[in-house]
Amino acid sequence: MDNILLVSIFGVLALYYYSSMNVYKSMYRKIKEEKEMIDSAHDNRTTELDRLERSFNDALETIQHSDENLTKVREEVQRIKLANNDLKHRNELLQKRVNELYSSVGMI
Repeated sequence: MDNILLVSIFGVLALYYYSSMNVYKSMYRKIKEEKEMIDSAHDNRTTELDRLERSFNDALETIQHSDENLTKVREEVQRIKLANNDLKHRNELLQKRVNELYSSVGMI
């Protein structure tokens, strides 16, 4: 009787062990799948982050290049404005001189 009771207890324990082992195996598989999905999502985000970083650096270089070009153009425009003002001033002086010459010719 003691042996039958002991065997039945061990049988019940063995059934419990194998049934819980299957549960733990399926949980392990699910956790492993979720970990792979998380790793895949992390890799995708890392790739996207690298792409955005490169795009940002390219845009920053373009802005710096545009700023250099605008600085050069601004300096050129200032130089041209100065030359234009100088030419206007010389034109006014020459116009005054022409008027003086016409008035002197008219007196003769």
